[in-house]
Amino acid sequence: MKTSLPLYRNALDWDALAEEYPPADVWYETVFRWPADRMRAVQEEKFRRTMEIGWKNPWFSARWRAAGIEPGDIRSLDDIVKLPVYTSDDIKDDQRDHAPYGLIPGLGAADIGRIPLKVQTSGGTTGKPRATMHSPREWEILSTTTARGLYAQGARPGDVMQIPVTCATAMLGWGFYKACHDFLGILPLTTGSGVVTPSRRQMEMAFDFGTNLWASFPEYLIRLAQAAKDELGRDVHDLHTKFLTSFLGPDTEGRLRRELEGIWGCPVYDNYGINEIGGGAFEGIDKDGLYIHDDCLYLEILDTETGQPVGPGEVGNMVVTSFYRETAPVIRYNLRDLTRILPPKVSALGSSFRRMDHFLGRSDDMVKIRGVNVYPMACLSAVKSDPRTTGEWVCVVERVEGAGPPRDEMIVHVELRSDAGGLEGLQEHLEARLKSDLGLAVDVVLAETGSLEKIANMGVGEGKAKRLVDRRPDYQKKR
Repeated sequence: MKTSLPLYRNALDWDALAEEYPPADVWYETVFRWPADRMRAVQEEKFRRTMEIGWKNPWFSARWRAAGIEPGDIRSLDDIVKLPVYTSDDIKDDQRDHAPYGLIPGLGAADIGRIPLKVQTSGGTTGKPRATMHSPREWEILSTTTARGLYAQGARPGDVMQIPVTCATAMLGWGFYKACHDFLGILPLTTGSGVVTPSRRQMEMAFDFGTNLWASFPEYLIRLAQAAKDELGRDVHDLHTKFLTSFLGPDTEGRLRRELEGIWGCPVYDNYGINEIGGGAFEGIDKDGLYIHDDCLYLEILDTETGQPVGPGEVGNMVVTSFYRETAPVIRYNLRDLTRILPPKVSALGSSFRRMDHFLGRSDDMVKIRGVNVYPMACLSAVKSDPRTTGEWVCVVERVEGAGPPRDEMIVHVELRSDAGGLEGLQEHLEARLKSDLGLAVDVVLAETGSLEKIANMGVGEGKAKRLVDRRPDYQKKR
């Protein structure tokens, strides 16, 4: 039967896609274990094709020519440093100047109805959400990378994964849903956030349907376990959860991981991803860094001040180039997310894929207080160091006017457990630990349980927790 409709099933050569980006089980036993030199050769081939796509894109080609670069100047990945980087600010400017899609996607309103397209956005924790257009190719590979990570962490057909993240304009919920449903034979329970499905009902469904995998943010996973205990009189250990897959952030001392593993009685695995590339890196069962999807992207780490590449073990901004994006190419996108690449080696899982450390915070969240650069995410270890806290915090920066020149001050609001008991010495302990970790004396305010949920986007809300509230007038103008 012939049709003139742009049916999704006809939008891709599915066999060719699976050949280039194999299903998770095949990939895990083959591509994931290729030696480093073979992977580099694959990256070089894909990078050449990526540059061809970039030169056909009006936004990238104009930007490169303005930087004095012509076709043929970039011959290999060794030359990638010659290309200018761009940031989310450039994406937002493009979408403002060429509303609503911008020039970067290489598609416009005329293409809607010609091919199946989907628009997703970032979470908006750093300002107005930025939109990204996905053709069927991008949409499927985004989900494939998520499926790979889940498979490497132990997910198998017949499992039941609960996803308390709403399938809305942000990518996260969709990525886990499609990975389970389309690529792994896993039943996805798309319960959405606590706003969509109250925490009590979330846990009722988990016990009813036999949820044994969870994908969500740490803050809400802790809240769900507490809801099971307080509202249902149930222990989440009774679910016999195989693992939690989450986003641990700068949990360099492992305190957050140990807390979650103690509460749930199962392993916890870290991940990293963004709106434009989906799953960028995942932690395997060896828990020895996050494996970067080397056959899908090329990750650079650049010094936050000079913009020059740094060596393994040095912290800098992540700059990513996608090998598969044709709609809305991603070529030297400075994410302004901080991490470091671990020294290269064949891992315990037999993989030569490069590995990155935890996500260590955002360089554009850095605030300068009395001449000291402070990253709010660096507070995690200190806040987690005393069991009387819930482990939640938010940094509030304000400009203080007085008799002398105005000065910038940061107050760290730390949430208390409802059963914290005596608070003797807690404030002093936290202030001393934060001074040691941050290199700066800051004041600590002890906050009641639940009082930070709204200001820090915790609890039942969507997306990542917000760790910085900057109330300085000049910062507000920039926002």
